[in-house]
Amino acid sequence: MSHTAAPATPWGSPEPAGDTRGTDAPSGASGNSRTPEAPQNQRAPRMAIIPLHVLLLASIALGCVGMAGALAGFWWVLPVAVTVVIVQLVTAAARWLRLPSAAVTVLGLAALLLALTVLHLSDHALLGFIPTPETFAAAGQLWSDSGSFVARQSAPYGNNAGLALVLSALVGLVTVFMETALLGLRMAGLACVGILSLLVVPALTLPGSVSMWGLGAAILAALALLAGSRLWGATRQQRIAPTPGGLPRALLVIAGVLGVTLLVPTVMPGFFSGAFPQGSSFNSERAAGVGPLRAVGQDLRESDRVQRFSYTTSDGQPKHMRLMTLSDFSQSEFFPQTDNLEEGLDGIADPETNPVSREDPVTTKVTFENYSEHWLPAPYAPTEFTGIGNEGWSWNPRDLSVFSAASDMSGGTFTVTSSAPQATPEAMRSAASSGANDELADYMRLPNEMPESISSAAQQLTEGAGNDYDRALALQNGLRHNFQYDVNAPLAQGYDAGGLDSMEQFMETRTGYAGHFAPAMALMAREVGIPARVAVGYLPTAPVGDPQGGERFEVGTGDAHAWPELYFQGVGWVRFEPTPGIPTTPEYAPESGNEPGQDASGQPDETPSQEPSQPEEPTSESTDEQSQPPAPETPEPDEAQQETSTALMIPVWALVLGGVLLLLLLLAALPRFLRGRRRRARLADMANSSLSPQDRANAAWDELEDLSVDHGGSPKESDTPRVRARRMAAGIPAASEAVDRIVADVEHASYAAPDASWKPSASAADLGKVHDELMHRANGGQKFRATWWPASIFRR
Repeated sequence: MSHTAAPATPWGSPEPAGDTRGTDAPSGASGNSRTPEAPQNQRAPRMAIIPLHVLLLASIALGCVGMAGALAGFWWVLPVAVTVVIVQLVTAAARWLRLPSAAVTVLGLAALLLALTVLHLSDHALLGFIPTPETFAAAGQLWSDSGSFVARQSAPYGNNAGLALVLSALVGLVTVFMETALLGLRMAGLACVGILSLLVVPALTLPGSVSMWGLGAAILAALALLAGSRLWGATRQQRIAPTPGGLPRALLVIAGVLGVTLLVPTVMPGFFSGAFPQGSSFNSERAAGVGPLRAVGQDLRESDRVQRFSYTTSDGQPKHMRLMTLSDFSQSEFFPQTDNLEEGLDGIADPETNPVSREDPVTTKVTFENYSEHWLPAPYAPTEFTGIGNEGWSWNPRDLSVFSAASDMSGGTFTVTSSAPQATPEAMRSAASSGANDELADYMRLPNEMPESISSAAQQLTEGAGNDYDRALALQNGLRHNFQYDVNAPLAQGYDAGGLDSMEQFMETRTGYAGHFAPAMALMAREVGIPARVAVGYLPTAPVGDPQGGERFEVGTGDAHAWPELYFQGVGWVRFEPTPGIPTTPEYAPESGNEPGQDASGQPDETPSQEPSQPEEPTSESTDEQSQPPAPETPEPDEAQQETSTALMIPVWALVLGGVLLLLLLLAALPRFLRGRRRRARLADMANSSLSPQDRANAAWDELEDLSVDHGGSPKESDTPRVRARRMAAGIPAASEAVDRIVADVEHASYAAPDASWKPSASAADLGKVHDELMHRANGGQKFRATWWPASIFRR
């Protein structure tokens, strides 16, 4: 073979990309079945672009069926559908014009931005469709509003402008990704990942939201993608190694769908009932569908304490700052009632509408720092609010909680006057039973699926108690003595606070935090005839110096708490403290009279106690906020304990970022892995004596061509193998003999008459010689691209 002077690159000047010959024949073909000169277009024919985009549209529609389980109604269908159609029209037109694949993806993203602007942000755009800085600011506000919406609402979610924008953006991005994977990279299997991503949203948001219909639709969509991509020429076919059949592919797709939607939430640390780790979502502090009791656990597990508000009191004493109450314990997640509220706050000051005691009033001035709740913190029982106006507020006459439709109160201040119930053991012990009071019937109602463990424990603990007060005291102290405090164990074991399911497992493990203890005592109290509810708010905190004089009390995420309130005739609603992680109990409900292992009557408890006689502080597995006491005199955790507990808590953003980085690393390594697998398959075929000599020669030639492309070669479709080989050898003269043997084999296999005694002369060592020479002559950038981003992977 004659050689010419080496050109600028080992494989000659850049020329239009193309394949050397038709390569869609199966690897088992022999003889002259593969003609080197048959051109093969790298792109799907123009007429295939339309059915492929229709297939893509149908697949996305089927994927969205699973999302419907977490959304109430069809308000989201139109904006999402219009967004997808706009993106597909633009990308299909770009494919028809034969624009580069990267340009098509960029145009798809631009079309997505245009669609989102026109559909959701036209009032903030130039001429209604041109994005401006104001457009992006408005988008950020809608994104934030969607986070507030899902944080305060339970799934399935109703109509919300911010959520509509988020859903349109999500499905639009999935559309761009799937279009690029299917038509740009011709990797239908990768496009199926987009279908799975649509199922992840409901699977991690609401338990049971992905129905069998959603699973079936997703599986059908993935199978249609795989079948349609083959039918219309959008699937790569390996040249030598056999491809898996339809059944293995189908089984793999089904396993992937089931794994994402069913397995991931159960095996990933921190996942429970569809919530993200520690209950956090991407665009709000709390996950969708999370009620107040689980929110308490989320706040306690925060590694970084966030100060919510501070307050001063006229008597200089810290207070339990109460937000809301929970009274309906029949649901899978406990939420406060927001109906039948009184508009304005004037009624709270009226003794006729708010007939609570007004003895010994205390004035509390509250200043918000970083506060985004809808409920106003105040000591119980409030009798007057000043400094916040009357508009935009409403209050519940039954529990005196104050609600606002707005959530961001940061920087505001207000003053509240309150009078605590005049509770004494004598007054409560002599109070008549309130169980038959029709006005309190809602606070006596037990759920239909009441756990038997709670009922039996209530009866056991109160056996021998002669009045409601003694029964309430027995319930409080029984929980404090025979259970232990741990805010992390319920999350790790899958029974974080929230509903009846968590209550049943809490009674089995006897371990939890305030989100478990408060509803457990409330249910037990109702079981023995005492009206009860659960209050959610913040513990009293230690005082700090106030620049304006006196003492100020700062309240943060680590002070979140829940406690039961029981009703006594003539006294009112009275707080109890069954959580052993809180060192002190109310003065009227002392922790005395029971030893560990005994019930309220002094008889031995049938279940061994898991708690020593004196309740211990939470272990180092809890954060410093969890073990921080409400009383000033109790010391803070030591520095070592604080560092250990902080290190054990991983913020959700770190988990998400780590997952994204891991995914990017896997995607970056994927081309090298695929190229290596293809090379090993060809070398194995060269040494496989069971294959025909023609197939073995073709395997060596295919590998030689890919080595050429990986190092910048761009062979012409019109070249014969010998012309192409001459251009190859010109850049690597030290390997010219190896190239000669490989091209001689492929010429003999393609053009010579069949000869049973003929065998290829080229070996794996020849290909190794070519590879080594190419790497030796390449610079650093060329070596990196050939190793980690081989161009042969992205051509047909």
